[in-house]
Amino acid sequence: MSASDPGAAPVLTVEHLTVRSPTRTILSDVSLEFADKEVTGIIGPSGCGKTTFIRTLNRMIDTSPGLRVEGSVRYRGQDIYGRGVNPVLVRQRIGMVFQRPTVFPMSIYENVAFGLRLLRTEEETVESVVRRSLTRAGLWNEIGSNLDQPALELSGGQQQRLCIARALAIEPKVLLFDEPTSSLDPIAAQKVEELFGELKKDYAVIIVTHNLQQAARVASRTAFLYQGRLIESGPTEALFERPKESLTQQYITGRFG
Repeated sequence: MSASDPGAAPVLTVEHLTVRSPTRTILSDVSLEFADKEVTGIIGPSGCGKTTFIRTLNRMIDTSPGLRVEGSVRYRGQDIYGRGVNPVLVRQRIGMVFQRPTVFPMSIYENVAFGLRLLRTEEETVESVVRRSLTRAGLWNEIGSNLDQPALELSGGQQQRLCIARALAIEPKVLLFDEPTSSLDPIAAQKVEELFGELKKDYAVIIVTHNLQQAARVASRTAFLYQGRLIESGPTEALFERPKESLTQQYITGRFG
C-alpha cells in the first residue's frame, strides 16, 4: 500500500505467481501488491527472475513461447490472465519501457504517435498528446523544434526518454521499466531517474534494477527476488537498513557467495 494513502486498494495484485518453462521453474509462488502513485523497485542478482516477473505484469510474457503462467495478476481487481481478456488492452493500461531503447526507424513525432495511430486517434488530438508526452518525458525543450528528425539520430538517453514518451501517449495507468538506465551513461541515467519523481505523481511505477543505489534513490518500496522466490519486500529504507532476512542482508551488503 502507498505510504501516502494507506487505505487505498492496490492497483496491481500478484497472487501465487509461478512461471515454468519446459525445463525449470523460473518464478515460484510470488505474491506482491503495488500501490498507485508510488515507485516500487525490484532487485535481485542476475538470473533471479526479475525480468520474467515484470513481463508477467502486462502479459509481455505471452511473447515468450513455452512459458506457463500460474496464479493471478489483478489490475484493479480484474485478472489480466482471465478468459476473454485482450492482452493488447492490458498493455495499453500497463505500459512498458525496456532495457535498451526500442525506437522505430521513423521520425520523432511518429514514434510518439505510433500507438495513437493504432487507436485511430484524430490528428488534432495526436498533435497535442505528442507535445504533452514529450514534455512529460523531459524532451520537449531539447527536441520540440525538430520533430521531423529521424528518432535513430537521437542520443541513447534521448531515445530512452522518447520510449517513455511513447508509452505515456496512450495514457497508461501503470508504467513498467526493465533496467531502463543500464545501457545509458551516468548523465543520461540521471535524467531518466529524475523522471520517476514526476511520473509517480500520476502513475504506479515499477522498476527492475540491478543498481541497488538506484533503487535506494527512486523507490518508495522495494522487493528482493532470489532464485525465483520473493525473499522480502517493504519500505525501501527499512529493507536496506534493517532487512528481516539474512539473504537480503547478504545481497545488499555484497556478501553473496
